[in-house]
Amino acid sequence: MSVKKKGRRKISVGATEYIWYVEMDYDSPYHILHIVSVDKHLILACPIDSETPYIISKGKVFQNKNTNGIWNRYLLPFDIPEIVTPSFVAKVITWAIQDISTESIVWNGNSIPI
Repeated sequence: MSVKKKGRRKISVGATEYIWYVEMDYDSPYHILHIVSVDKHLILACPIDSETPYIISKGKVFQNKNTNGIWNRYLLPFDIPEIVTPSFVAKVITWAIQDISTESIVWNGNSIPI
């Protein structure tokens, strides 16, 4: 099954095409930046208005490593701007596909939303 593209933006990083969009989360008061590779291996969600900048990895791969398929949360090493731009989206994708160490977050259900 392919990724829905209608009404969403495309961006290419390296040789891979990604679809990205921002929408309101139904279960929280946050706007969420969604990034999905066309092959669906990299699936990211980023709460825009969160006090702590972090990303949720929902795909099969994160930073060139296979994942367990469970929602994993990682601290972003940079701030999230008020307005999401294609350059910010490219920065997040580049960070998410590089093989670097990241700090994982264990969500306790209260301190970090989503």
